[in-house]
Amino acid sequence: MANPPDEEDDYLTMTFEEPNPSTKKETLTQKKRRQAREAEAKGRPKSKAELAAEEAVKRDEALKTNTLDTSSRGFKMMAALGYKPGTALGATRSEDGDGAAETRLLEPIGLEMREGRAGIGADAENKRKFREEAAAAEEEIKKRKVDEGDFRERQQKEREEKRTEGQVYGAMKVCERLEENEANNHLEGHSVNKPRTETFQSVNVLWRGLVKQRLLQERDRRMRYDLHQSLSRRAENDDPEEDKDDKIALNKSAEIEEVDIDLDQDDEELDEFEILPAADKLARLTTYLREKWHYCFWCKYQYPDESMDGCPGLTEEEHD
Repeated sequence: MANPPDEEDDYLTMTFEEPNPSTKKETLTQKKRRQAREAEAKGRPKSKAELAAEEAVKRDEALKTNTLDTSSRGFKMMAALGYKPGTALGATRSEDGDGAAETRLLEPIGLEMREGRAGIGADAENKRKFREEAAAAEEEIKKRKVDEGDFRERQQKEREEKRTEGQVYGAMKVCERLEENEANNHLEGHSVNKPRTETFQSVNVLWRGLVKQRLLQERDRRMRYDLHQSLSRRAENDDPEEDKDDKIALNKSAEIEEVDIDLDQDDEELDEFEILPAADKLARLTTYLREKWHYCFWCKYQYPDESMDGCPGLTEEEHD
């Protein structure tokens, strides 16, 4: 029996596999470059950020996996005692007994990784401190608002007090002017004009403080002037035979005419008036002006009679 002829190769249906580039043999230069890159990567230490990122990835992957390892010896021991995956171990936690909803854990308690190094209970303590600090900050804000309100109120009161003191000073000047006009008119009615011998104590207490302040300023001015003259005058220029009146006329004498007023003596009446609030002083002055001279301090006008027809009222608010 003749042997069958050998099958001829069909070159038309033959397939040729393309060479795999990964299996292509690398050259010596490429190998050295690859080894250098690998050595450089191994020799470069990783940064803290890179290490933390790798740990986070590993932790997430581990937490996502089932905590029950079926290949572990512990799982095999539980299976031998009748445990089945998906069921719970131990007595039921339901207070209603059988038929109630299952409340037991089906898997072991999961791990919670702590980023910080604080111990157990530190979070609760931190929360407590945070609440205390927040409460203290809120209390400080409230106190600051109250202090700001008190400060504004004090400033407003101080401005009002200064304004009232200025009005008191103006009312005193009006009283003094009207009093001087009345005294001058009284003297003009006599045939012989006599100089006024009014003393400081006889001035009305309502504007006596104004007069006293003016006299004290005048006394201080004269004392400074006399001191300057005494220091600038030389003793060899003094003429012992020169008349006293001539010395006074030529400003060679430090003697001055003394005023019959003792500004340093006690004045209880003035002290009692000075300690009054500015509003009370102003009220007494305006009332005196109306009763004595029919003058309204707010209208700045002296009416012809006591009816004061046309005046809106007694207070500043009534004149607004």
